[in-house]
Amino acid sequence: MTNWIDGVVKYSETELKLLGFDQTPLGPAIITFIKELHGVLGNQPVIMKSLLKQVGDLIDKKPIALITEEDFVDDKCIRYPYIYKDQDGKYYNDRAVVFKKSYDDPMYQCIYQGQNSSKREITLPYVLREKTFIIP
Repeated sequence: MTNWIDGVVKYSETELKLLGFDQTPLGPAIITFIKELHGVLGNQPVIMKSLLKQVGDLIDKKPIALITEEDFVDDKCIRYPYIYKDQDGKYYNDRAVVFKKSYDDPMYQCIYQGQNSSKREITLPYVLREKTFIIP
């Protein structure tokens, strides 16, 4: 390991210990994950964090690869149920915009009435990117 990853691991171990995660299988799993990412990517913290976001998307069953016309059966996207093709041949994502209380809040709401609708027209090929609005 390098000095950078050694510092990250040491810091992570300290933080996980403060939470008591070192006494559970979760703590070592997180440390192993960080080390494995570094083993594959090297000293690339931005890429490592980007991959963590993609892991979260996979857990939420959100597509991380391009959505294309091949992903549609009967005008419905088979990879993400909130994307569809309407009768006029336009494509929509019903969850293109999400509303949260803060950016790091994992909970969100979708709104389908008024000016602040979550629904947006999209074009294919399409990369799923949610726009986030912060609500009071």
